Amino acid sequence: MYVSTAFLRLGIVASILLALALPGTVIAKPTSAEAVEHFATAQALLAPNNGKQPDIANGLKSLESAAALDYSPALFELANLYENGIHVKPDTAKAVSFYEQAAKLGYVDAQYNLGLLYLRTLKDISKARDWLERAAQQQDAEAQYNLALLHDFTTSEYADPEEATYWYQKAAQNQHINAQFDLGVRYLQGTALPQNLAQAAHWFRQAAEQDDAAAAFNLGLMYEEGKGLTQSLSDAIHWYRKAAKQGEAGAQYNLGIKYLTGQGITQNRDTGIDWIRKAAQGSNPAAQYTLGFMYEQGSGIPKDTDMALHWYRQAAAQGYTDAQLGLAIMFTHGQGVKTDLAEAYQWFHKAAEAGNASAQFNLGTHIAHGIGTAKDLPTAAFWLSRAAAQGHKGAMANRDYVLQHLTQQERDELAHRLKTATEAIQVQDKHAAIR
Repeated sequence: MYVSTAFLRLGIVASILLALALPGTVIAKPTSAEAVEHFATAQALLAPNNGKQPDIANGLKSLESAAALDYSPALFELANLYENGIHVKPDTAKAVSFYEQAAKLGYVDAQYNLGLLYLRTLKDISKARDWLERAAQQQDAEAQYNLALLHDFTTSEYADPEEATYWYQKAAQNQHINAQFDLGVRYLQGTALPQNLAQAAHWFRQAAEQDDAAAAFNLGLMYEEGKGLTQSLSDAIHWYRKAAKQGEAGAQYNLGIKYLTGQGITQNRDTGIDWIRKAAQGSNPAAQYTLGFMYEQGSGIPKDTDMALHWYRQAAAQGYTDAQLGLAIMFTHGQGVKTDLAEAYQWFHKAAEAGNASAQFNLGTHIAHGIGTAKDLPTAAFWLSRAAAQGHKGAMANRDYVLQHLTQQERDELAHRLKTATEAIQVQDKHAAIR
C-alpha cells in the first residue's frame, strides 16, 4: 500500500501555530469585496498580534462568513482547522466538505490536501488519485511527485510504471528535488526507462544543485567512475565534499579515503581519518570496517583492539563481510578478545554465505579440521570449492586435498550441491552503493 510522506499544506491560521505553510496557487471565481473583508478580519482575529490573545469565536465567525460566500481561501482555512483540530474539534467529514468546495473552485492547495486526506486517512486511492491529478494538472510539483509515487509503489490497480515515470518527469521539470533524484535513479538503473547514464547524471546534477546530498554523492561517483560523464577525479572530489558537508556518509567515506591516500588531493591523513570517522558514526559500513581495521593495525591511530572490535561489530551487523571476517579472525586467534572458536565459526559462516571468498576458505578449512564445529569433509569441500571458484589459491589446494578423502558418492553429492548453490553477489568495493 502506498503511503505518502508529503506534508499537508497548512492554512494561514495553522501556519502561524505550526510554521509549516506552503504557498498556494489560486484559480477561483471572482469574489466579492465582502468575502475578502471577512477573510481579512478572520486573519487578524485568529492570529496573535502584539502579545494580544486571538479572538477565536469572532475569528471563526468571520471565516465562516467568507466561506459562505464561496471564498476559496476561507474554505481552505476552515478545512485545515477541522482536519488538524485547531480552534475546533477535529472533524474529518467537515474537513473533506470544505476542501471539496475549495477544490471544485480550482484552489490547488485544497485539491492537493484533499488528495492526501483520501490517500492517508480515508484510504480511497481512486479519489486520492483524482484530486492529486487535478492539482498536478495545475503544475503543482508536490502533487505530481505524489502521483508518481502512487503509481510506482501502490499494490492497487493504479500501479503503472509508465504513468509513474511521466509524473516523475513533470515534477522534476518543476524543480521537485526528490523527483529529480528518483528520475536520476530510474535512468541509472534502467528501470521503467531505458538506461541513460547521461540523463541520470543530468538529473542528479539538478538535484545536487538544490543541495540534495545523496544526488551530489551519486554525481561524485559517476565522475570518479566515468559513468555518463567524462571521468574527472577533481569533479568527483568537488561533489563528494559538497555531499560530505551535508552529512552524506558515503561521500564522507570516499572523501576520507582520498585524503588518506592523497588521490586527487593533497594527502592529509588526519583529515582523512576525521572524515572516515564521521562516516562511521553515520553508519556507513565501509567506513566502520576501515576504522576498525585501522584500530586493529594501529595504522594512523593508536592501536586499540576494543575499538577495533566495536567498529567491526557495527559493520558486521550491517552485513559487511570484510568486518565479519575480521571478527572471525580476532576470535580465532584471541586478538584483543578471549579466543572463541564457536563465535569465530559463526562469523566465518555469515561472511561465507554472503560470498566472501576468504571467509569461505577459512570456513572450509575449519570444518575440515573440526575447529569450532564438528568435522565434516563433504561440507568442507563445498566451501573450499566455492572459494576456489572465485580464484582463491589456498582454497584450491585445500579443496584438492579434501577431495582425495571423499567417497565417490560424496563427490557426486558435492557436485550436485555446488550446481544448485547460488553465489551471493557482493558489493564490497568500499564505495557506498549508489542509492
